[in-house]
Amino acid sequence: MKSKPNPARLDAWDFRILSEIQSDGRISKSELAKRVHLSASACSERLRALEIAGIIEGFYARLSPVLIGGMVFVMVEVVLERHRLEDQRHFETAIGEFPEILDCWAIGGRIDYLMRVASPSMAAYQGFMEGLLQAGLGIDQYYSLVVTKPIKSNSPIPLSALRRR
Repeated sequence: MKSKPNPARLDAWDFRILSEIQSDGRISKSELAKRVHLSASACSERLRALEIAGIIEGFYARLSPVLIGGMVFVMVEVVLERHRLEDQRHFETAIGEFPEILDCWAIGGRIDYLMRVASPSMAAYQGFMEGLLQAGLGIDQYYSLVVTKPIKSNSPIPLSALRRR
């Protein structure tokens, strides 16, 4: 069995593969091999190793919220009542159960977490947040920042910057 790639040991071929699949996740393995100038078997082997190592976390389709019926996106700053490790773990585990929470990041500074929430309307968002407050997650305060217009999202990781380190 092959060992998992170490991120510090990714080579130029790995970066080429990662760059191509970030641009086009639906690319066929044969086309990917052509674009990165590797044989199909070598390219496929490297791709599999990158997946096994967890460097490639998955493939998905990006949907247009406008064309599927419109969505409201809200960035939510969350401050917990208590800052004990068990309180943080409880919150982090529990929010995984809410599909409306698209992303959640632990933040250093004046807030504890930053979440990106999707909702069909502001009224539905408010109802969701009221339910979240009643769910016993230890939320002390939250601040809502309504996304009025997406400017840039789901951008690929700038791999060229990593290669220069």
